[in-house]
Amino acid sequence: MAGHYGEEGTFQKIARRYYWTGMRKYISDYIKKCPECARFKATNQKPAGLLRTPVYSQRFEVIAIDLFGPLPQTDTGKQWIFIVEDYATKLVELFALSQASARQCATTLIEEVFMRQGIPRRIISDNGTQFVSAVLQQICFTLNISQNFIPVYSPQSNRVERKNRDLKP
Repeated sequence: MAGHYGEEGTFQKIARRYYWTGMRKYISDYIKKCPECARFKATNQKPAGLLRTPVYSQRFEVIAIDLFGPLPQTDTGKQWIFIVEDYATKLVELFALSQASARQCATTLIEEVFMRQGIPRRIISDNGTQFVSAVLQQICFTLNISQNFIPVYSPQSNRVERKNRDLKP
């Protein structure tokens, strides 16, 4: 009838006259489930966010790309690794390149990935000059591919950056 004063206040008031085993837990549970408090007391908790974890239904629907290098040059003149990862299956493909140019990246994407796996709906990459270039932008526009760039100082946004860390040693 007098209302209650939160968990601690109610416990102190009851503890002055009564005691039973598990009294603190009982009072805590009662106050958390109190219908009057739930109805009238304002909550200090922020509302739940709108986090939506994407679920990819088809393979090669979304891919992530990145370049790794320069590495020591091979006998054939290759010194860069072009990395392509499928978000749905987590399949990673590595392609050796002689130059880190937009033209070679685009050619590799078309001939080695798109021709075998199909055209993705979305490509995720960092802001490398090869990926921001007019060549790749024109390919994405022509093939109706959405091109997304990760934030500049947030490499964890691109799954391929983790593969770079594994390749480094």
